[in-house]
Amino acid sequence: LLLGDNVYIDRPERPSLQRYCYYRRQSRPEFRALTPETSIAAVWDDHDFGDNDSEGGPEPFEPGWKVDALEVFRENWNNPTYGEGAGQPGVWHKVSIADVDIFMLDGRYYRTSEDAESPSMLGPAQKEWLFEGLRSSTATFKLIASGVPFPDGAKPGAWPWRSDTWEGYPDEREEIFSFIEEERIDGVVLLAGDRHRADVWRIEREEGYDLHEFQNGRLTNVHTHESVEGRARHYPLYSYNERPHFGRLRFDTTGADPSITYDIINIRGETVHSTTLYRSRLTHP
Repeated sequence: LLLGDNVYIDRPERPSLQRYCYYRRQSRPEFRALTPETSIAAVWDDHDFGDNDSEGGPEPFEPGWKVDALEVFRENWNNPTYGEGAGQPGVWHKVSIADVDIFMLDGRYYRTSEDAESPSMLGPAQKEWLFEGLRSSTATFKLIASGVPFPDGAKPGAWPWRSDTWEGYPDEREEIFSFIEEERIDGVVLLAGDRHRADVWRIEREEGYDLHEFQNGRLTNVHTHESVEGRARHYPLYSYNERPHFGRLRFDTTGADPSITYDIINIRGETVHSTTLYRSRLTHP
């Protein structure tokens, strides 16, 4: 699962440069060895969608540069679906593996500014798709995968009232979390990228079970983001940033209390940390 910033382009108005960056990626023997043997599902974040902290706005086909960026993205990633089709484009989609449903979110194509009257990261069509998918899912675990982190404090904003993460969209984030509680949807775990480190977060909830986020975003990047402190009821339980790394998810859905384990594995192949969550902790009372 690649959750964005998969290549660093930052030139959304130049499709030829976007293709060149992907060609450079494809020329790497390591990537050429990986792709024939591993199923890959991908969404974008700011650097492979637009430029830093970018938003596409609420219209499906405006501005024109995001339509071109989507075309290039589709040329390079073999996702099962793309948004709601031609009339409602985007890169969001669902992946189902055994008894696990993974909802891959597009947090850029329809994103509006945090300063908008009713700021949105997903847009109404994608949000309804997410809600209907969660409501109808019978999977033991439902993963919501976002290009940017959900917890407060994961990425301090340039100003106290702004943040490129879900902290800058608190009303829409609460709408999602409240939906999970109102519909009594069990087994939800959050995934996120963006930060150049690996984190485990807990988001305490008063009405439902605490939500946990597994964050990972430094597969090949030499640049490092420092660990941060949480805010209010959002707590980082673990953080690692010493070397490039990736995250591995392991599921046991056959036991009396099914589990999901998040392993952080560094570039040396060392498992530096593991966190296991049990389904009983992800269940409404």
